[in-house]
Amino acid sequence: KQWYQLRVRVGTLGKGTIRKLKDLYTDTEREDELLMQEEIEKARNTICDFWKTKAGLSKGAAQQELMKITTRWLAFGYGIFEVLIIDNRFRETELWLAVGRNDIAIYPRQKSLPLEVHTYDSIISFGAPQVNVFKITIEGHAPLEMSTPEFLDIARLMKTYIGIMVKMKKGR
Repeated sequence: KQWYQLRVRVGTLGKGTIRKLKDLYTDTEREDELLMQEEIEKARNTICDFWKTKAGLSKGAAQQELMKITTRWLAFGYGIFEVLIIDNRFRETELWLAVGRNDIAIYPRQKSLPLEVHTYDSIISFGAPQVNVFKITIEGHAPLEMSTPEFLDIARLMKTYIGIMVKMKKGR
C-alpha cells in the first residue's frame, strides 16, 4: 500500500474536506486493490499456462522441473525485502533488497538480474537512522538509503550472516 502524507495548516480546512480526503483515500485504496487482483490473476494465468505444457510429467519430475527453475535465479536462498530507494541512484525506486549469506544485492522487482551486488567485506556500516529507513554504507559508493517497514528484519539477517562469517574466519 502507498501511504500519503498530508500537511495542512490549522484553519485551512473547508467544510467537508476531511470527508473528501477519506473518499479520495478509499478510492485510491480500491484502485490499488483492483490492480493487485489483476497482477495476481496475470501471474496465476502465466503459471498455469507454463504447467499446462508440462502436463505429462510425473509428480517427481514436476518437482525437479520446479527446482531447476527456482535454483537458476541468482537470489535463490536469499531473504527478499521490498524497499523504496530514497535517492535517485537507480531508474526505478521500488526494488528488492536480497540479503544472502555472502552478499547483498539490489534487484528490480520481478526481475532475475541484480542492479548491484556488494559483499559484506565492502559494507562499512548499516543500520536504521530513523524508523522505516535503512541505510547501508558501501566502500567506494554513495550510501544506499531505502524506506522499508522491514528494516529490523534486514538488520538482524545481515548481522547474523556477518556473525557467521566472522566465526568461520576465526575458526581457520
